[in-house]
Amino acid sequence: MKHLFVFCLLYSWTSLSWGQGRTTFPIDSITHRIRYTGLVPVPGRRQVDLLANAQTWDKGISTLDKPVVTTHAPDAERLVVYGAQPFAYTYRYVPPQQAASTPLHYTIRLVLHYIATLSLQDGRYIYDVTDFVVGYPTAQPPSPTQLPVEDDLINTRPLNERGASMLTAERTSFQEAIKQLLAQLQQQMNQPLSSRAWNKRSNNPTPSYREANGSPSKSDLRPT
Repeated sequence: MKHLFVFCLLYSWTSLSWGQGRTTFPIDSITHRIRYTGLVPVPGRRQVDLLANAQTWDKGISTLDKPVVTTHAPDAERLVVYGAQPFAYTYRYVPPQQAASTPLHYTIRLVLHYIATLSLQDGRYIYDVTDFVVGYPTAQPPSPTQLPVEDDLINTRPLNERGASMLTAERTSFQEAIKQLLAQLQQQMNQPLSSRAWNKRSNNPTPSYREANGSPSKSDLRPT
């Protein structure tokens, strides 16, 4: 709770600003949440092949407590993945009384949660990633353990130079994390099926439901 209290002293949900311009994020006009979506052509890939690749991708991000939801239809496959991954950002700060010294670097370690939906058809897929939530592994009541990421990235204003440095670093790291997440998705969706997987799929053309696995470590501490 002490760590989150210090964090709130540096940030404020007011109209005050420390010379910090707003970073642009894709905002859904209905939900007002950050949302990344797009249609990606994958020439030569059948729907069943894309499903196999998507199931491989979701193993790396899905959590144990919320299994992947798969909907089968003749003309489309739909996966809803409840993802989570470690999320960290490092900012630099020079205390006023040590202006001539080397900047100090602080790393904030959190957990990023989100919902990724994939709609798969022959030769293409649509991704939709939204409902981002930041988790604070060490927070204790009454401090919140989770907050919508918009509260951090959009609605907050830094109260001082240190807060401005933190906010800039968090925004940059978030954008880099999503860029990497979507790049990994695209790379996996373009992977050709191995001959072993092809033979297995030919013998059993209807994919089975997968039990979700893989969860990021939540033992990282949040420093002051």
